[in-house]
Amino acid sequence: MSARRTNLREDLGDIYDQLERWSSFILANLLWCIVSIAIITIPAATAGLFSVMSLRARGKQPDLFPEFFGAMRRLWLKSSLIGLLDLLAGGLIVLNLSIFPMMDMSDPLAFLARSITYFVAFVFLLVNLYLWSLLVVLDVPLKQLIETALKLVFIYPVWSVGVLAAAVVPILISLFLPQAVLLLVTVAGCVFIICKGTWRIIRRHLSESELAALEAAHSP
Repeated sequence: MSARRTNLREDLGDIYDQLERWSSFILANLLWCIVSIAIITIPAATAGLFSVMSLRARGKQPDLFPEFFGAMRRLWLKSSLIGLLDLLAGGLIVLNLSIFPMMDMSDPLAFLARSITYFVAFVFLLVNLYLWSLLVVLDVPLKQLIETALKLVFIYPVWSVGVLAAAVVPILISLFLPQAVLLLVTVAGCVFIICKGTWRIIRRHLSESELAALEAAHSP
């Protein structure tokens, strides 16, 4: 009888742990949606969400509110600069793509320009995968973060494309589900997949001291 009670307690404990993890996952998604309402806060909120999901991807269970808002305060400037660079680069890409329909694609130069634009747009997306993940892991200047992200994309192109494809899956699934799914899991799901996939590569390029510092910073 006592063995059954012990097993029951363990099962209930496991269920409670799973519920706690999923509730914090959903809460992180809701928190990002709420904080992003002001639009200008989207980059800082994204940094907060990446900080939380990066820890979860590394097997940690962070305290949601301190980690989320702590990362927002710590990284608001860098994240805002990244957001501004993304806006400018994305705007230029969209502008170029909007011009191509007016051009004669039988012209080799026009065809080459369109191909280059598609390639740049694709690399732009891949770089962002690593850039946001690196932002919450390394305390280095923004220029170094961008250079490292570019390097990792070209060293591991196949893996990077795979991570991007996997991160798009929650978005595609949410298109066929009620809009509430977007508020509850979609964004956090994408970010978790990105953090999980990029961490496998990032950790290979961190020194033992950097890995130890990360571990010590989030040890109980």
